[in-house]
Amino acid sequence: MKPTLTDGRLGAQPSPTLVEHVNAVELSNELASAELFVLIDLAHALMLTRQQVFDHDQGRAVVAALLELLEGDPRATLAGDPAIGTITLQIERYLEEKCGPGGLDLQRARSRIDQNATGLRMADRKGALAVMSELVRLGEALLDAAESHDDVLAPGYTHLQHAQPTTLGHYFNAHYWPVSRNLMRLTQLFERLNECPLGGAAHSGTAWPIDRHATAAYLGFDRPILNARDAGMSSVDVGAELAGALGLTLSGISRCASDLYYWSSSEVGMVRLDPSLCGTSSMMPQKRNPIVLERIRGLAGDAAGWGASQLGLLHFATSTDSDQAYVHNRIPAYCHATAGAITLLSEAVTTLEVDQERLSESAGRHWSTSSALADDLVLTQGLSYRGAHEAVARLITAHESAGATDGAVRPDLIDQHFRNYSAETLAGVLNTRSFVESRTSAGGTSTDRRRELAAQAAENLQAHRRTVHERIRDIEEAQARLLRDAKALTEDHRT
Repeated sequence: MKPTLTDGRLGAQPSPTLVEHVNAVELSNELASAELFVLIDLAHALMLTRQQVFDHDQGRAVVAALLELLEGDPRATLAGDPAIGTITLQIERYLEEKCGPGGLDLQRARSRIDQNATGLRMADRKGALAVMSELVRLGEALLDAAESHDDVLAPGYTHLQHAQPTTLGHYFNAHYWPVSRNLMRLTQLFERLNECPLGGAAHSGTAWPIDRHATAAYLGFDRPILNARDAGMSSVDVGAELAGALGLTLSGISRCASDLYYWSSSEVGMVRLDPSLCGTSSMMPQKRNPIVLERIRGLAGDAAGWGASQLGLLHFATSTDSDQAYVHNRIPAYCHATAGAITLLSEAVTTLEVDQERLSESAGRHWSTSSALADDLVLTQGLSYRGAHEAVARLITAHESAGATDGAVRPDLIDQHFRNYSAETLAGVLNTRSFVESRTSAGGTSTDRRRELAAQAAENLQAHRRTVHERIRDIEEAQARLLRDAKALTEDHRT
């Protein structure tokens, strides 16, 4: 067996149990981000060559070997024997085979601590941008649905009871704003995430004449993390922050998914999911199961624990990059699952079948417009707000006791507070469309307010779209510069 990192200090090969339950677990997680770790090494090698820590020939050889690794299948190439160690040591072994002992010099001026922290941040950053991109698409789907169904009457609920009527346009617009807030959270988080730990070394920095700003720029980071100790240790708190933001994002989309889940039930039947997003039963052939909505709801429940698992290790003063990595390495999978859930909701909203008649009918049921009658009593009859509220409550109770539950007022069931109302006036005050159009305060359901909300949301979404596009572009351009400069070094055959 080839020597391992532990031989010199410990004089022993790693236990098979350690290899199976420690090295192999971490290596398996890291291989999903193999390309990112190779890019980190490439940036470090270029910087060491420019800073003359490497001579030109050594730098050119290492960079050429890393480019060859990138052009192939880094994940397959680096999936070596876990007894050697995790991915950083797998790359070292690859470079030793390609470049001889000089390949191992790439570890100058850094530690696996800041290497791993950089890899984690790059993987987190990639995952966060995938989530942000899908949130932008969901925002587009919600606003398109709001425009398509702008004036379709719909019931509004509190406590799962009819509350006040709204329109689908106003409803879908309302679900846009949590999307916007979560985009804002992720954008702000990205500012803290996009700082580079590389070069912090194990704890105290290094005596080698490195340029941390150069490696940060090559890897698409805004800047290096300032303090060398923070670079590898405390800076991993971004994982907990990102996990929390993902939980909030899933909680937000789950509320919309839960509404559609209820509305699409066979008992309610106000909307139907496209059949391509449904499943059926192995036993009951009539079933049309909205499984994509169940996936979203279930994932949102699971995500409540994601942030807790990250925080569970961060609070220990003795916690290291090794124990933190086992929970932090889960973040890319969390991002992938979250982005997938967002995509599912986008498709559900885009292809949703809407039964306008049933929605409109439900919107006016169960005295949902009765608060308008209470307001009218205050305005026209001089009652106090609470007195008007109680008078309308008694009216509704009298009708329910008499079995009159359709919302039409019966003359024989009204008391003295309503003697001045004609049947036509009462019907007009309680009319569903009139109620919706009467909500003229900022953010309300009237046509003018809905138009304002649509314009505000469109402008807001455009700003988010631009931010996400710029972030993705900056990282792509940085990587292009890195690869261009690396290839230029390999073609520079100095004598």
